Parts: sequence; C-alpha cells; structure tokens
Amino acid sequence: MRNIVGQTPRGKDFFPRDKLVNLIYRRLDSGSNVFMAAPRRVGKTAIMRHLEDNPREGYECKYIMTESVTNEADYFKLIMDTLHRLKAISARSLEAIGSFLSKINEIGVLDFSLAFAETRVNWFEELKTLLKELDTGGKTIVIMVDEFPQTVENILRESGKGKAEQFLQFNREIRHQANENIRFILTGSIGLPTMAEKLDATKEINDLNTVEITPLSEEEAREFIGKLLDHENVSYEQGVIGHLLNKIEWFVPFHIQLLVQELIDEYDNTGKTVNEAVADKAFANIFQMRNNMYFEHYYSRLKKTFDQNEYPFALAVLDELTGKDELTVGEIRGIAQAHNLTNYPVVMRTLEFDGYIFGLPKADGEKLYRFTSPVLMLWWRSYVK
Repeated sequence: MRNIVGQTPRGKDFFPRDKLVNLIYRRLDSGSNVFMAAPRRVGKTAIMRHLEDNPREGYECKYIMTESVTNEADYFKLIMDTLHRLKAISARSLEAIGSFLSKINEIGVLDFSLAFAETRVNWFEELKTLLKELDTGGKTIVIMVDEFPQTVENILRESGKGKAEQFLQFNREIRHQANENIRFILTGSIGLPTMAEKLDATKEINDLNTVEITPLSEEEAREFIGKLLDHENVSYEQGVIGHLLNKIEWFVPFHIQLLVQELIDEYDNTGKTVNEAVADKAFANIFQMRNNMYFEHYYSRLKKTFDQNEYPFALAVLDELTGKDELTVGEIRGIAQAHNLTNYPVVMRTLEFDGYIFGLPKADGEKLYRFTSPVLMLWWRSYVK
C-alpha cells in the first residue's frame, strides 16, 4: 500500500474500511438517500471512489464533484451528464437524457441558466419526469455528490438566501420523485445541517439518512501505519507505532499519511531504524513551511464559511484554544459577548462538524471544547495565532 499524500488513494492504495462501507450499503439497500457527515481529511472522498471502483452486485455508482458549481442549472446539467455516462441506463432513457442535454447545449450553459430561471417550472418538471421514468435495467444507481454543501453556499453567496433554499427544495423533490432505483449520496467538507439551519431549511434535508464517517480506530490506525511503512521497507522499533498514535490522538487518515511521509524521508536520509526520537523529529517536520499548503485551507475556509460578525468570534475561539487547550461553555459565552454575537451556538456546531473542535461532556453536565487534533492545534499555534 503506497503512501498517497495530497491525492485520493484508490485501488490497492485504499485502506479497507469495511464497517463503513457495509453501513453505507445497508442504508442504500433500505432505500435511503444518504448524507455522509465527515470533517475534512477523514477519507470520505476515498470511500466514495472505492464505491465507484468496486460496486457491489446490482449497483452502479458515479462520483461527481460540485465544489465550483454556483447555480442550480449547472448543477442539474452535471447530474444529467453523469446519468448519460452510466452503463446500466437503457437505450431509450439514454436517448431521452441526450435530448434534454442537446437543448441545453444548443443555447449554451449561460443562456440555459437564464432560461432555467425564467421558465423554471418547465425545465424542472422535465428534469423530474426524466428521473422518474429512467430505466435503470434493474440496477440501483447511486449518484455521489462531493462538496454538495459548498454548492449550496456558492448559490447563497451568488444569488441570495431564497435561491439557496429553493435549490435545497428542488433536490428534495428530485430525491422523492426519482425512480426507486436511483439513490443519492451527498457529502462535503462543511456541514449541510448547519448550512440548512442558517437558511431555515432543515426540513429540506430531513429525508436524508446520515452516516458518520469517523476517523480510524486505534486498531485501524496501527494497521494503516504498519502497511505504509512496510511497503517502503522502513525498519522501525517495536513500540514506535504506539508512540506515534499517542502524538496524533485523532486518527485522520491524511494526518497519518503526512506523518508517515516524513518518517519515510527521515529513514531514507539516515538509513537508521526508526525509534521514538526519529518519530518525534518526523512529527515536528509536519509543521515545516513546505506542508503549509495542506493546512492553510483550515484558516482560509473560515472567511468563506462565516459572515463578518461570526468570523472574528470563530477566530478568537480557535486562538484561545491554542493557549488554553480547552474552553468551558461559560468561556465560550464570554467570547461571544465580547464580539456581540448571539448566534454563537450555530458557529460552534459548524466548527465541530468541520473538524476544528469537539465538545467533551463532563460528569457535571458541563462541556469542554478542544481542538480535535493536536496536529491542527500545533499548526494553528505556529502559523495563525
């Protein structure tokens, strides 16, 4: 198993996550559309690519990325383009989809966006009819949409709250009225529930069955590190993997891959068996300037996610956590009051879902907030605070 850093591991480089894959198929088998709840770097894209590359019998899965889509017309065109490439679709259905796409191509995407806005009912009704009457040849078709919440946010930014809420409504209608053999998996690096909450549109996503994509278990993380090091024939002392796990704490696949990359480089440079001292050096090397590009999005993302009132509060909370390690609910409330922010619970939920922080319940019912990952906290302390 090669150590893939920065790209999505596929094929033999994908670390098996059978429990999660089985859970997803159980939801799909039950007829559910799925929302994959996952913070950044936890491996959601790799899982979807695995589903696409290795579909179970009776399934055909297609992955699409909609991060740059800024309007509903482009989004639905992308969905239809994807369906048009499916193997399971009958010739009659392919012809109907092709006819729909030809209309779009004749007037161009930009003009189509305008036409879609002006004659929304006609276009949308035709789209719904196509999906309802689609002949899938008995197979279950799964359309996996990555960065769906980002698309909602793009539409919110470009066209306003009304259009963003309407986009969620349209998608709900599509899910409800499509052929029973069509399923959707939606996911993204920002929280769809908190995005819907901001739009007062939680009812538009309550039909989705949520599957939480968690970090690796300690056992999985141990096996993962061993496989990556063994592939490169890196010699390491017994106990080193446990030492690394204690330093990482939150077993996000990408953080593990980045650390292993530094370990492999150290081993290549010295040729010495990896011990705890070498492991400590490799861990420290994660925070070299050359790796900034892997973390900078955590910072830049905040300005896109939060408005001008929410952003200073979110930044203040994260900055405080780099020095105190943990904050109580009372301390969080105090920071919110200092920033004249009343909707701070929504901001906190967003930070939790996006993988910045987590809330740790105490026996007395109080809650403590901490950075999810020491890796992220140390980077934040070095480059942001």
